[in-house]
Amino acid sequence: MQNIGAVITTFGTAVLIVALLWAHLVSTDVDPVRDPVSKYGITETRKLYMTAGFAAAIAAIGAIIVLMNIAGDAAMISCVFLAIFALSRAIIPFVPMDAARARVTARGRAHRILAFLAFASITVAAFLAGGALHDAGSTTEATWSTVFAVIMAIGSIGVLLSPAVRLFARTFGLWERLIYVGFIAWFITIVFAALD
Repeated sequence: MQNIGAVITTFGTAVLIVALLWAHLVSTDVDPVRDPVSKYGITETRKLYMTAGFAAAIAAIGAIIVLMNIAGDAAMISCVFLAIFALSRAIIPFVPMDAARARVTARGRAHRILAFLAFASITVAAFLAGGALHDAGSTTEATWSTVFAVIMAIGSIGVLLSPAVRLFARTFGLWERLIYVGFIAWFITIVFAALD
């Protein structure tokens, strides 16, 4: 089963990377330094953003299968957080952000909640998976799981500071993309754990 999980995670991660890179290359409306990735969801690249959201959810489902097969019950809490991430990422394309300087809407607030749930849950899942992987004997992957969790946490701190600190506000997009780099690398780590 863990090989099936590895295939699912690999597929989801590959589609996620291609969709995000494509959106970054073709969009002229999004500034990667300042703007959130979610802005792709309200531009001409919304289909790519939707694809990336679904792909991230698929990768998380594969990671759940891998972790449950490698670490069993020790990975249960991590898998619960991964399920929250998968659900958030699958829903968020249907709940787009508000445009910049537009009136704040209930939909926009819901988008922020979903984004917070996704980023927080994947970060916690990676931290917890580090312990579960270590206890299951996958010590190298456990270390990398923790490293990528720290990277996601640093990105999250930058995002959280952006409303209060002008420098962080000007670089919001970079901080958010650091979270994406962290969880994409973490999914790759989970694939290696499955193949170990």
